[in-house]
Amino acid sequence: IAGMSLSRFERGAVVAELTETAADVARRMRDFHVGCVVIVREARVVGIITDRDLVVRVMAEGRDPFQTSVADVVTYDPSTLDQTDGIETALRLMRERCVRRLPIVDRQGKVTGIVTADDLIVLLSQELADLGTGIRENVDANESR
Repeated sequence: IAGMSLSRFERGAVVAELTETAADVARRMRDFHVGCVVIVREARVVGIITDRDLVVRVMAEGRDPFQTSVADVVTYDPSTLDQTDGIETALRLMRERCVRRLPIVDRQGKVTGIVTADDLIVLLSQELADLGTGIRENVDANESR
């Protein structure tokens, strides 16, 4: 994984504004099949809301999701990754900060994508499977000589 780029994750994050409601964010999660929405102001990351945040901070508190503002339930100043960071940095930050999602930003702080723990698990699983195939094929070739 050394030197692996985050560019494959720059497919664009699902975003919302602070002025939207919890219901708006929940619908966006449903419509885009994602577990979090990056909260932006002028395309710059200011926060993040996860599906768990909606459950704990809105539903469990008995708040009306149609009246609850994103500003009232967002996690402000989330950890982010620079476009130039590698997968090693993403793994380290997730481990150190106990987070599963990291928005990717450009030099101006504008969101360009997001990387999730699930993304990395799928990627690393594929890398390990490819390694296993290479080892198996090499062992088979050596044994037939």
